[in-house]
Amino acid sequence: MTKIVKTVLVPHSTKEMFELVSDIENYSQYLPWCVKSEVISEGNNIVVGALYVEYLKIKTEFTTQNIHTPYSLIEISLIKGPFKTLHGKWEFISCKDLGCKINFCLEYQFANKILEKCIGPVFDVITKNILNCFIKEANKKLDNASST
Repeated sequence: MTKIVKTVLVPHSTKEMFELVSDIENYSQYLPWCVKSEVISEGNNIVVGALYVEYLKIKTEFTTQNIHTPYSLIEISLIKGPFKTLHGKWEFISCKDLGCKINFCLEYQFANKILEKCIGPVFDVITKNILNCFIKEANKKLDNASST
């Protein structure tokens, strides 16, 4: 099983970062490997979303259930996709006037060795860069808001 753990301090509020990460439908606008994303269902702080990934001519998709605790936590669990297991979480911790600390943790294992060989390198790139993509988008939105 592969485990990714990242922590970063950003100059944005927990609300801003939570709303950005939970806005699944707009992922394709700023996640370079995401060609499409959609919310399949939502209610009672549970969102089921699908991501369609294309990177270096490799295509895959997966669906997760995301349990939201507004502005502080998003828990992720696999519904379907090329994985045997996939679960993780985004934690957003307020640092008062400094912004917030983001803890991102993801654990996954591919369903078989063939999928791991084909999709593993792509997913490795995605998991290493996902946090930076969200931070870059948050910074862009902040710059646009302050210039209006």
